[in-house]
Amino acid sequence: MGGFYAAVELHRRAGNLGCFVESVCLSTSITDALLRIALILKHQLTTGTAEILEELLYQPDEDKIVSERNVYKRALQAGIIDNPLFQTLNDLYAKRNRVVHRYIISDITTNDILKIAEEYYKVEDLVAAAVRTLENEQMRLRVGMMIGTSDSLDNSISAQYGDVARMIADKHGHDTLARNLRRQNKPGAT
Repeated sequence: MGGFYAAVELHRRAGNLGCFVESVCLSTSITDALLRIALILKHQLTTGTAEILEELLYQPDEDKIVSERNVYKRALQAGIIDNPLFQTLNDLYAKRNRVVHRYIISDITTNDILKIAEEYYKVEDLVAAAVRTLENEQMRLRVGMMIGTSDSLDNSISAQYGDVARMIADKHGHDTLARNLRRQNKPGAT
């Protein structure tokens, strides 16, 4: 979770600063993370357990990787996303690759990258909505990791902000760096 929150923090900073390439890359990671969480929530609903699919949450360098595209396929098969969103995710992933690997050697412009970043924002919202639906279903059925979570997930997260801030700082690897990044995310900060 520390990695997720740190990515969201970096993503917000990239958007505020107009760092479109960074925004596209972080959107890819955040969307992937949201779908991984959705797959776990769906698995828990299906099995009636609180089992965590570890291969989706943590992948040491020596482990076999579960790729973004594999996550997209699994989310489609699980009914978390529909086929049009699956196609959009695949198209955006190809665009991300073009941004990262072919900015210099193709006709892609910085304005194109801005448009791709905007497309990703919309997709993130759709995927986040799917996650919220699954979280709400878990709370309603009292199944999975959402058991004991208040009816308002936002209130639950706010109550745990101190823990979240520590996780973010740990992921950034340095307290001063984490503090400076957080300060840059505030409106009017320099």
